[in-house]
This record gives sequence, structure tokens and C-alpha cells, in this order.
Amino acid sequence: MGTWIRGGILTMLTFGAFWGGAIFTWRGTDRAPTTSDLVTYLFALPLAVLAGVLLVRRLARTEPASASAAAAAAPATPVPVAAARLPALALVDAAVRLRHGDSIDELAATIAAQRARPDLDPELVDDAGYPVMTVRVPSAADAAWRAGAEPWLAAQGHPDARFGEAHWRALALASSVVDELAGAALDAADGTLLRIAPLAPADWTAAQRTAAGAWLAHVAAQAGWDADKVTVSPAPPGEPVAAASALLSVLAGQAVTEPVLTLLLAFDSRIDQARVDRMAAEGTLFTAAHPQGLVPGEGAAGLLLADAAHAAPTLQAASTTRGASADATPRADATDLRRLAERLLAETAVDASAVSALFADADHRSNRVLEAMALAHDDLPHLDAGIDVRTTGPACGQSGAVAFLAALALARHQAVEGAGAVLCVANNDPIHRSVALVRPAGAAAAATVG
Repeated sequence: MGTWIRGGILTMLTFGAFWGGAIFTWRGTDRAPTTSDLVTYLFALPLAVLAGVLLVRRLARTEPASASAAAAAAPATPVPVAAARLPALALVDAAVRLRHGDSIDELAATIAAQRARPDLDPELVDDAGYPVMTVRVPSAADAAWRAGAEPWLAAQGHPDARFGEAHWRALALASSVVDELAGAALDAADGTLLRIAPLAPADWTAAQRTAAGAWLAHVAAQAGWDADKVTVSPAPPGEPVAAASALLSVLAGQAVTEPVLTLLLAFDSRIDQARVDRMAAEGTLFTAAHPQGLVPGEGAAGLLLADAAHAAPTLQAASTTRGASADATPRADATDLRRLAERLLAETAVDASAVSALFADADHRSNRVLEAMALAHDDLPHLDAGIDVRTTGPACGQSGAVAFLAALALARHQAVEGAGAVLCVANNDPIHRSVALVRPAGAAAAATVG
């Protein structure tokens, strides 16, 4: 009975996603769908996706079935529980600035109510002159903030940053997150180093990254930190999501020699007509004719991290890269996510049944959503797909690592509320895959001792 219910929910979610996206887009652009459009987007594509999922499941079950038979024939021997080998970080605090939430509580409520979705942009248009779907944050256009930031950067010797409108919008949102987290951590400021690790958009120049880092350090000082106790650590090169995973691994493995708080910060803005024109020319923009395209977005998300000795929810993560880009095929393949999740749960001695929710940075694209759903269906069958599996991508649009850090922030929120362990998945990137486990304070230490 449970299998039929889960299958029915998956079918309804798949058809609902395609139907809702298509109808909303046709109404928003005032475009009448043709018969071909109706057949393709309302029936053919959802059925093709469901058929692909069923095929993947059938293939995935063939090998486990034979392995189970062999295991049944072998004598039963006690299997020791794996000790936690993945280093942990403490998730001390988190903050977001998004279209659908200026606080974690607000974002959690909006996503739970399934109200986090793109809107027709009031300014940006596609190459046919129709409004495009975006995730625009109203507070990013803060003229008063920019009036203070622009002359400060020029006075500090950063006139070559050449920030455009999208750069200023992203930096405004990042500044607000830093101000909140740095201010909230002032109680620990005495003798503690605040290390800001900004995950700037991949296309920002070195001069722009340097200028942004200097400004964010200034924001922390304005929040009350001593300037000599604030440093900026450049992120590893590459796409922000991969850089975020790399930084989490490096930070977790570092030996603690002095009190340090690390502010891992993702920020981005694609709310720019030139960017929309470029996406349209490349064929990557979400439109009625291209529902698997990308939605320009913006936002900022920050995590305040410390060593695991802090009394805070803990985070442990593992990552890998796909053999081929997920953009090259519409088929959902959760193989890498399953391997990462199984490794993570084994090395942290956490039973899959103890996972209370799954958060993913997946956006609206069917293969990303179904990849996360397949992980939940096969490895976490006790989760309710309609309640316990959430995606942050629709709340952020295309905005680098913002959606992944927002998912981790939501996981921390759930752990603080006492809901138990949460798995977080990064699968929106074409190549990079990451899975993180967030648990309530003390859970990681208890598992290690046990």
C-alpha cells in the first residue's frame, strides 16, 4: 500500500509541476498554446519523465535483489557500527536574504506552504519583448546603502572594480547577511577571529572579489567587531557550489589553534537585462517554449561555522563529481547522490530511518527534482515526498551557491527545533554533487562515543 501511495504522490507531483509551470507561463506571457504545446507539455513530457524514473528504479533493483539472495544464504554475523570518520563543523547561526524570506523562519514557512516560485519580472524581457520569469529581491535595490558603499570603495582604492547593477544588487544582499550574522556573534567577539569566506559569482573578476571582500570586512567592523579580528579568506576557484563543498571539507579538517568563527557567504544576482539577453542567445533561458531553461535569480545566504566543540547543530558533508553533465540528458540519475548519502550515513553511524527530512537545492527542472525524489524514494522511503522533501531552488532562481547554503540553513533550523537529522543535497549544478548531514547539538559526539 505504501508503494502505491508514494507512486501516486510522485505521479501527481510530476504532472502538477509540468502543468503548473506551463499554464502559469502561458498566462503570464499572454500566449495561447497550440495543440502541439498542450500534448507535449501536459502529457508527453510528464509521461516520459515518469517512464524514465520507473526504468531507473527497475534497473537499480536488479543488482540489490541478487545481492540480498546471496546475503540470505550466508551465516549471520554481527556487523559493527562504523565510527564517525568524517570531521564535523558546528552550525552556529545562519541568515538569508531571498525573495521569499528575509529570515530563516519566513523562508521555511513559505517553502512549506509551497509558495516559493518565480514571478514575471517588472523590467526584464526576452528577445520577443515578453516579461521573463525571475526571482527578484526587492531589498537588493537599496539606494541608501549604495550611496554609502560606492564612495567608501572608491576611497579605499577600489575604483577598478567596475561594478554593474547586478554586482551592486548581489553585494547589497551579502552586506545585509554579514551585518546580521556578525552582529549576532558579538558575544563571542572577545579574543575570537571572524573569518569571512565569500563565495562570489564565478564570473566576477579578481578586482571585484577583492573589493567585495574589503567591503564585507568593513561591514563586520561596523557591526562591532575589531577590524584586526576580521579577515577575508578567498574561496577556491571554480563554481560557487563546488567551492562551498571544498571549503566545508577544509574547514572541518583544520586543527583548531585559536577561537575562530567562519562566515561562509554565498551571494549572486542575475537580475540584469544583459544577462537575460545572453541566456536567451545561448538557449538557456526559461520560456514557454523552453520550460527546462534557467530562471534568473538573486539572493544571499550565510552560515556561521565553528569547530564541533560548540553547542550547536553539527554538519558533516561529502561530495563528488558526475561523469557527465546532468544538462546533457533529461533522465534523472541519483546514483552519485545515493553513494554519497550511503557513505555519509555509514561513516556517521546514523540509520537512514533517523533522517527526518531531505532538503535539496534543485530548481524547477524535472531531472533535478526527480533526482532528489529518487534518493528519497529509494533510500529514505519513510519520508513523505509532499511534506518532508523540500527544494530551495525555486526560491532562489539561478544564483550560484545561494540555494545550497539556504538548504543548509533550513536544515539547521529544523535541527534546532528538535526534529532530528536532516540530509541536504546539492544537485542543481550540472557536474557537482554534495550531500550533507545536519544533526542537533551533541548528536555527532554521542554517535562517536557510542
